[in-house]
Amino acid sequence: MAKIGTWMKAGAAALAAAALTMGCETSTLDDEGTLTLEQLQGLASTNTVVVAATDTTPTDETPSTGTTTNSLWPAEITGTVKFLGPDVSSWPVTASLNASVGGGKVNLPYSKAKVWPASDGVNANPWVFVNLNGQWYAATWEYLRHGQTMKDMSGKSWGDHIKVSPLSSWEPRPGERMGLMVSGLARGGLSNVKERSNVSMVTWK
Repeated sequence: MAKIGTWMKAGAAALAAAALTMGCETSTLDDEGTLTLEQLQGLASTNTVVVAATDTTPTDETPSTGTTTNSLWPAEITGTVKFLGPDVSSWPVTASLNASVGGGKVNLPYSKAKVWPASDGVNANPWVFVNLNGQWYAATWEYLRHGQTMKDMSGKSWGDHIKVSPLSSWEPRPGERMGLMVSGLARGGLSNVKERSNVSMVTWK
């Protein structure tokens, strides 16, 4: 009888210990709050960092559609810019430009005029940025020789030089605001460097 009593005491102690152990596991789960099935299966972390879907941090990528946001241009150029030709907006700005116009002459004193290498005697293309019916367009309109920084457009047709619709019939009006830029060769199949200047805004006169 003494042995049976000892076994019963030992069995009761074992059951109490098991109950305490189960109680500890339950309290641990309760402290975790609501768990997903994935977390219970060990497939997901409870410390997941959620990134907001509205993050609009700009990248260096340039859309292949030929249209870029105006974050690359002076504040005066609003909306989008549609390129009539190669989209050079992703080319790094390595040259500084402070353009001016007057008497039909277009002065483009860009800092890489004697740096960019020439191909077939030319080393750059000037660009014009035009607002036509609320849409900004960018197009090349000439070539620049090595070291050349001025083009005389007096008595010449801008549209005939641009040669791409809808600017093929465009002519600047006195008082019209437009942007000017210079890039490495991007016209007529010629190429040298994939670099460009800033866009400099001028008033045609």
